[in-house]
Amino acid sequence: MTNKLFLTLFIVIGLLSCTKPEQSESPKLVVGIVVDQMRYDYLTRYWDDFGLNGFKRFYQDGFVSHNHHFNYYQTLTGPGHASIATGTTPSIHGIIGNDWYDRDLGHNVYCVDDDSVQGLGSLTSKGQKSPHRLITTTFADQVRLHSQFRNKVIGVSLKDRSAILSTGHSANAAYWYAGNDEGVFTTSTHYMDTLPKWAADYNAKKYAHQFASSVWNTLRPIETYTASGPDNSPYEGIFVGADTPTFPYDLANLQPDYHKDKGLDIIKNTPFGNTMITDFSLLALENEGLGQGSETDILMVSYSSTDHVGHQFGLTSVEIQDTYLRLDKELERLFAHLEKNIGIENITLFLTSDHGAVHVPNYLKDNNFAAGHSKSDGIQDGVNVALYAMTGVKNLVAHIINDQMYLDHDLIAKYNLSLVKLVAKASEVILDFPTIENVFATADLPLLSPSEKLHNLILRGNNKKRAGDLYLLPKPGYIDYGSTGTTHGSGFSYDTHAPLLMMGHGIRKGQTYTETSITDIAPTICALLGTAFPNGMTGNIIEEALLKADK
Repeated sequence: MTNKLFLTLFIVIGLLSCTKPEQSESPKLVVGIVVDQMRYDYLTRYWDDFGLNGFKRFYQDGFVSHNHHFNYYQTLTGPGHASIATGTTPSIHGIIGNDWYDRDLGHNVYCVDDDSVQGLGSLTSKGQKSPHRLITTTFADQVRLHSQFRNKVIGVSLKDRSAILSTGHSANAAYWYAGNDEGVFTTSTHYMDTLPKWAADYNAKKYAHQFASSVWNTLRPIETYTASGPDNSPYEGIFVGADTPTFPYDLANLQPDYHKDKGLDIIKNTPFGNTMITDFSLLALENEGLGQGSETDILMVSYSSTDHVGHQFGLTSVEIQDTYLRLDKELERLFAHLEKNIGIENITLFLTSDHGAVHVPNYLKDNNFAAGHSKSDGIQDGVNVALYAMTGVKNLVAHIINDQMYLDHDLIAKYNLSLVKLVAKASEVILDFPTIENVFATADLPLLSPSEKLHNLILRGNNKKRAGDLYLLPKPGYIDYGSTGTTHGSGFSYDTHAPLLMMGHGIRKGQTYTETSITDIAPTICALLGTAFPNGMTGNIIEEALLKADK
């Protein structure tokens, strides 16, 4: 009897002691900021010119990861935003590029194109977009599920893919810029039936037209831009209608000729595109009541002008430095609004990038570095000739995109050819090109050594249903791009090394040099909020960044 009583008391005491794990109160708002094409070293290169309340505020008040990288090969805007949001890589979330070759359709598809929805706010097809090609959930989707859809999730960007893929399937809204002769923000019926009045009112005021009629000059005296090269250099692209790539830029005189009458798209290639993103984001905060409810809302802001300017002018241009100095002011303006209306202590913020960029190859070559353009020139024709000589079948290479070669499986089946033999022959031909360092058969990827970093990047970028038959690995510094400006898309460090800055609610002040990955952001935010993780998540919680709940 005594033993039974003792056992009963032991069970009761044990049950009483099993309390719910302590969870700090969730923030009112999560703000994710993605700066398109931002290399980590822009923080250090422009440090002396930044103010105290923009980029530097993360260092003063937050957590900094100095060794933050993309952990897959396709360092492009679509995969970048998708990986930030889902906590996994293209192999799982499926966004293997901005575009990729669809074997069933026989042509490229764009990552967010969706003919089943209608655009709102634009009279063009620019609004027919949705996240339907994104296979997994995002951290924002998980917060929506956790709150029984009582919270709000909104994305804002110049680029449709950035706004859409950073928020996910269940977002209340994603807004992006439709330029040309419209200059408006649009969305699609995936999110809503009609454009909100506040957004329609913004479009009606034609702010884009005002920016496109302004003058872009340097924020500070141009002689102080010592982190850049000369204003007029042979490595910079020139606006159509301009004689040189030099300040000041009178946009009113350039705009009619810009990119064969793309018109108001010219704003993307100036810092004013980022200004519009801040303006529109502040309107969304105010009119949608973000951070004012009982559930955690999410605002994803993607600044894309940095990418457009980088593509046109390159990494050492005065234009890119000025764009970052002006972006620093935009961050200050955003933070001031958040501080005044919600309080930074009630907000969790992070800032990262969707990819880096390489120095202009001609600039590297002129300074005695190995680099070059047109890395893929002649490869498709060369392989087709070799495969024709081998089989008597023409055009067996269907397409090359994202450093992947797609063979025509329909032709292979029709003529009963061996895919293995074709891939082997194609590999031989590809390796003869001086711009290519290595080539991998997709079927052999599981055999690659996971200890080799580049091998791992390719594995994590390989979605079997969407990938090509071969992966072409170029030499570092070699790109497919014009002779001026720059691009990205490789697994080399200049493309993978990105900033990660965090501050606000639940974030510890500090820094780390331990390597973190882009896929670690989503699980870290979910851990802080106490929600389930995105359903395809492969990243890890960055424990160093989080304050521990008091016990």
